[in-house]
Amino acid sequence: MDHMQYLVVRSHNPEDQDFKHPLENSDDREYDHMSGHALMATCPPYSHVRKTPNEPYPYKMPELESADLSKLLDLSARLPLGAEGEITPIMAWTQIIRDPRTPGLTKEDLERVRDDLSTKVRCYGFGAVLEEFELNDAMNSVIAEKATLAFDLEFGPQQLAVMAS
Repeated sequence: MDHMQYLVVRSHNPEDQDFKHPLENSDDREYDHMSGHALMATCPPYSHVRKTPNEPYPYKMPELESADLSKLLDLSARLPLGAEGEITPIMAWTQIIRDPRTPGLTKEDLERVRDDLSTKVRCYGFGAVLEEFELNDAMNSVIAEKATLAFDLEFGPQQLAVMAS
């Protein structure tokens, strides 16, 4: 989200107005300055962009209800995703929720999936996407770790040595 402040300030400053973002390239006239980030729930409000463009906005994810998440999922299905296998974050979380292995995961397990995926999300200006195989890898990694731990707890090293002999 580090780039959102810059893009939103830039989208409000296409005609060399009296405020600047420190990273703004003032001679960048050949590109469209509008950004899809202006449609995001975490977008800085216009008042913040206008009054303090150089001050980072304190981003916070809004609390969303099930109906809001369903609407996001529906809207994400309409995005012109560039390649086969790209999914939006809401699509990823929907797949996680629907995965039959999810009930066996703890909050910490889901946080590890989230943390792993957060490094793999890319932004194309209209929203975030990630590769579906990255989601599968993150889930499989956490589930394999849990299975290994459960196996080690059930069959400790001494018991495995006895079974091997």
